[in-house]
Amino acid sequence: MVGGEGMELSPSIVVTKGHGEAIYLFLKEKKWLDSEKQPKDLENGFLAIPVNENCPSSEDEIIIYDNNQRIEIRIEKVNTASSPPSVEPHARLRASITKWLETSLVNDDFSPLQSREKAIMELLSKLPTKWEKLGDLILLPETAFSSDKWTSIISQENQLSLWKCVAEALKVERIGKQKHVSDDIIRSSQAQLLLGDSSWVELLDFGVKFGFDACKVMYSSGNVTERHRIGNIDLKGETIVDCYAGIGYYTLPMLVRGEAELVHACELNQHSISALQWGAKANNVADRLIIHKGDNTLTMPKLEGVADRCHLGLLPSSQSVWKLAIACLKEKGGILHIHMNVDEEKIEQWIDSTISLLQKYTEELKRNYDLKVNHLEKVKWFSPRVRHVVLDVEFTRCK
Repeated sequence: MVGGEGMELSPSIVVTKGHGEAIYLFLKEKKWLDSEKQPKDLENGFLAIPVNENCPSSEDEIIIYDNNQRIEIRIEKVNTASSPPSVEPHARLRASITKWLETSLVNDDFSPLQSREKAIMELLSKLPTKWEKLGDLILLPETAFSSDKWTSIISQENQLSLWKCVAEALKVERIGKQKHVSDDIIRSSQAQLLLGDSSWVELLDFGVKFGFDACKVMYSSGNVTERHRIGNIDLKGETIVDCYAGIGYYTLPMLVRGEAELVHACELNQHSISALQWGAKANNVADRLIIHKGDNTLTMPKLEGVADRCHLGLLPSSQSVWKLAIACLKEKGGILHIHMNVDEEKIEQWIDSTISLLQKYTEELKRNYDLKVNHLEKVKWFSPRVRHVVLDVEFTRCK
């Protein structure tokens, strides 16, 4: 029954406003909340919160306490307005996919013992909760839409409409899906483009332009704070060796924002090199960049004694080239930026062992350096209990 323009009678939980938040969160947790309708203020300090068909129809079945006292509620049909389109992407995705399922599911898509509504709820429970947004391209995780139930209903005929539905909900033009990173030496990306004609992406990050093929190389949005930190360092007059340059995650910020005099970029992956060359040209820093293509264990020895600092951005560990990096430092010394994945409770122990190992390498190289930890940056959680950290170590020639 319509109760005015944009209004209709909806089953609602009526409660005093003082208990409104507690009831709202309770209904949301129980999945009884009708998210397509707005709560409504009533007279005498009451609030009506719309509920869906899963909510019990009897007040006696809805039991919630606040400060050890049961909250009094009543169920009524109240004139409520539809909620405006959600600005929250997960809610938009769920609403959009619900409509797609309602029009796409046929009787063969669920068992006789399972109702259509329960089949839809099961599929919705498997929707992705995380993804990576790269400009107008969304990269879904490898597990997205990959459960047995989802696989059984996605066909050659309907998959295009599904990806268009996802793109519209997430407000992008292109959709891709992550794949396992290859075990080859260059850790090739194996992302798959699902919607769109090209996987080339161009981004502007804190004044630095990046361009790359998202299906051929990796781009880590989660390292943004470290990219900004490195770019904030005054590098005027410095020569730097970036031992794992990639598409220029750190090379380009060091050149563009740090204003490094010269960066030697070591990289093996030709797709990454092409992206780095594009970025250098787009940022007008190509004249201050030298790219050394190939295995860095072969290219770094040719850079002995040239660097004011070396950047070691490989995860989970760059330890295999630490000695080569020290050799790249100038005779007067310099700084190493060492990335590593470390158990949270072992970080201090790792710092001590790292300094000891670096000291051993300096002695083997017959470099007379004093070592000092300048900074430890905790970039992000890599996995439960494991941190991505960056250790800045300064090497100073002993007097």
